[in-house]
Amino acid sequence: MRRLSRWLLLLAFLSMAITARTQKTPRTPAAPTRTKLSPEGERWVTQTLKKMTLDEKIGQLFAVWCYGGFLSAESLEYKELLRDVEEKHIGSFAIQTQGSPLGIERSQVYPTAVLVNTLQSHAKLPLLMAADFERGTSMRIDEGASFPHAMAVAATGRPEDAYTMGKITALEAKAAGVPWIFAPDADVNSNPGNPIINTRSFGEDPAPVSEFVAAFVRGVEENGGLATAKHFPGHGDTSTDSHVDLPTVTSDRAHLDRVELAPFRAAIAAGASTIMTGHLAVPALDPDPDVPATMSAKITTDLLRGQMGFDGLVVTDALDMGGVTVRYPPGEVAVRSILAGADVLLVPPVLDAALEAVRDAVASGRIPMSRVDEAVTRVLRAKAKLGLNKSKLVDLDALPRNFDRPEFARAALDIADRGVTLLRDEAHILPLDATKPTRALLVAVSGDNDAYPAEDLENEIRWRVDSLASVRIDTRFVRADTARLPSPDTYDVAIAAIFVRVADRKGSVGLPDDEAAVVSRLLAAGKPVIVACFGSPYLVERFPAAKTWVAAFSTVDVAQRAVGRALFGQVHIAGRLPVNVPGVAPLGAGLDLPANPMKLRAGDSAVDAKLKSAYDVLDRAVADHAFPGGVLAVGLRGEVQVHAFGRQTYDASSLAVTTDTIYDAASLTKAVVTTTLVAMQVEAGRIALDLPVARYVPEWNVGPNPDWRKRVTVRHLLTHSSGLPSHKDYFLTIDSEREAIANICNEPLEYEPGAKTVYSDLGFILLGEILERVTGKTVDQLARERIFVPLGMTNTLFKPPKTLVSRIAPTEDDVTYRKRQLRGEVHDENAFAMGGAAGHAGMFATAPDLAAFCQMLLNGGIYGHQRLLTRATLAQFIALQPLAANTRTLGWMVPTTDSTSGHYFSARSFGHLGFTGTSIWIDPDRQLFVILLTNRVYPARANEKISTVRPAVHDAVVEGLGLASAPR
Repeated sequence: MRRLSRWLLLLAFLSMAITARTQKTPRTPAAPTRTKLSPEGERWVTQTLKKMTLDEKIGQLFAVWCYGGFLSAESLEYKELLRDVEEKHIGSFAIQTQGSPLGIERSQVYPTAVLVNTLQSHAKLPLLMAADFERGTSMRIDEGASFPHAMAVAATGRPEDAYTMGKITALEAKAAGVPWIFAPDADVNSNPGNPIINTRSFGEDPAPVSEFVAAFVRGVEENGGLATAKHFPGHGDTSTDSHVDLPTVTSDRAHLDRVELAPFRAAIAAGASTIMTGHLAVPALDPDPDVPATMSAKITTDLLRGQMGFDGLVVTDALDMGGVTVRYPPGEVAVRSILAGADVLLVPPVLDAALEAVRDAVASGRIPMSRVDEAVTRVLRAKAKLGLNKSKLVDLDALPRNFDRPEFARAALDIADRGVTLLRDEAHILPLDATKPTRALLVAVSGDNDAYPAEDLENEIRWRVDSLASVRIDTRFVRADTARLPSPDTYDVAIAAIFVRVADRKGSVGLPDDEAAVVSRLLAAGKPVIVACFGSPYLVERFPAAKTWVAAFSTVDVAQRAVGRALFGQVHIAGRLPVNVPGVAPLGAGLDLPANPMKLRAGDSAVDAKLKSAYDVLDRAVADHAFPGGVLAVGLRGEVQVHAFGRQTYDASSLAVTTDTIYDAASLTKAVVTTTLVAMQVEAGRIALDLPVARYVPEWNVGPNPDWRKRVTVRHLLTHSSGLPSHKDYFLTIDSEREAIANICNEPLEYEPGAKTVYSDLGFILLGEILERVTGKTVDQLARERIFVPLGMTNTLFKPPKTLVSRIAPTEDDVTYRKRQLRGEVHDENAFAMGGAAGHAGMFATAPDLAAFCQMLLNGGIYGHQRLLTRATLAQFIALQPLAANTRTLGWMVPTTDSTSGHYFSARSFGHLGFTGTSIWIDPDRQLFVILLTNRVYPARANEKISTVRPAVHDAVVEGLGLASAPR
């Protein structure tokens, strides 16, 4: 009969698996069979068991808490742990958190690993080290990879994400010496009022829950860990927290088979090494209402081992929980759990009483010795499976290489991104546009004691908006009755971030009434409101007035970051609700919202046709030998047209110019690199515009004209009003940057600072030196790290390698200084003498790369969801400067009479030229930029024909696009 029952259960599971396959959810690889011990491992288990005393055997059946923090060898805690190992022979320890005045303090990885080694070194037998790693090691260890809760993973619809979470969790856990993982949660959360499971579950549909559970198990087991499916036989359909009292699962046996037991069958089939029993009364399985599953032989032995065929390790849920302590004394709990079939007793409330009770029960024959040996054998097999019989110490030197790896964090964030679910967006608020001026209000409401709710969400939002006001409310530090919401006229959009943690002994996953009232007031204020729910998905029922609702299913840092990214369109929103919210949203609900890459889009053929007159100007210029060829890039309202023309030289056999041809940008370096980097340092508070140059370069004051020199500020350098001459041929006598700076500091000033403007290379060389001194990095290194890489300018660089030479247009046939054709080396002689990179010249770039930079400026300092400058800083740097008689901004030129920008660029436009034949002009009013890259100095710099081409091209662009107004 039992064999028939097994076949019936197997058929039921296979039917469920087939049903799951019909869904669109991707499947993970087929489950492996359970790993068997090697003959050597089996011998170790058998021989070890024979040598053990009764006290040693009994100690192996217990697991106790420990905190992974620093412990003095003289502390009571340390001495007690050693007694547990040496005198009580405890076989397992579970890493835990501890409380503090500000909340929960997690263990730290190095103290944890050191503690593991200490305990292992004092233990006669290797120890099993365990932890609740349901959402990655960061659940218990501060530095670990942080994953969102299981429900957020299920919202992705991808079981392979559960596999990834299990894999990374196992790799980190093993590296830290804590390979026994109390996860996954295999409960089916079919009760919306469940106060303790909720988002810890993969959802309410047993078929996908089973898939996600199995995938997590495989991820753990295939990567060196022991997975633990919990809380058998299923804690999802309860309304009582088992930490407080004994919940009752009222379902009949058929329902249990179909729902609650399905994920556990999947876990066993996937190779789970351990199952954790729950403190649950299940009348359909054991009619005694006072016997929890933990102490029920009918559930643990008859069902789990007999009918479901599980032969691995059974561990109880923590025995200090109210689900067992309210009914039985500590010793009786331990004895009954072992008799029921448990192999490891987790955290008895009074360890000594439990040990003594088990010892007495064995002596009296109540617990047969065979039951003890059976349990100990399973414990030893688990240890051998992990290889602890061969090596039990953590490699501390390897820990930094194997723990908290960047790719682990990236994978976790990717999963959190995919799990974000949009349930409502009736007003089409999303995605928010970080390129537009925005004043935001963040109202963070936490239903728990939380000193700083929404910290990570705030960090993710703040750099995307122009201003962010924050209001925080929780149940302890800032109560709802003391909070005041700002006037609606002070913000453009509000984000209500609701946080409700699933926590033991709390009794609820709801929001207190006074906090809910604050959210309701915000919704009624008349401004657009986005509600972002971090925690229970069922909270949406309480706020029908919320027109935009985003669910994250998790309160942790990575979930907050994911929501921030989703709100602004950095990632595609495609999550699906893993539970049914009665009357509000069905299982599988969720709106798709495509990502906004915030990058330039290619213009269409119609725009290209409008620019034909500009292309004709360039073709005529090539025919007139103004330059051999070049690239024109025109950006308008987020779209860009890139047009290549001519050849790299006048030789008919020369390579044709392409849109990816690289040009020596010459003095565009001043605007694109040096000015931008100075703006960044001003924003960071490391450079002040109106402080004397001598503050950053003390030797500046040593030179001639001391009274004038002391008055020269950074602003003077940026506006070319410092008194420095335009240019000096330092390259004839120097061969290093240091010598160039020494010469500039000894250069006589030609006029009183601020008296007039004289375009000066020397001032920008000096700005480059200031940047290097305040950051400790060279200008080219700063440019690469702070500008080129963030903007994806992969073809922009200083000192190009020889492998790129064929793509670089030559500049000049130098017959006087270097006596060779210049190709791939900076044209400017002073920059060359300084090593190829300086504040005034040295950048090589393509037009598409510079287009990304220009669009960043038009976007207010952000591009591709990478902010380089705040809108306020950018406005400061492109504003007309009275110091330069309003003929310049900070680092940029502006349209003047006979401007190279032509006749139509607005008064708020700004741009820059490069000696080699390059230029940028940007018009914020029209959301327009024009980039022209040529090598007009080829073969000789005397060619000045470009001076008439530049304004003609800009006029043709503006006219062709239909943007022409009355000429200036």
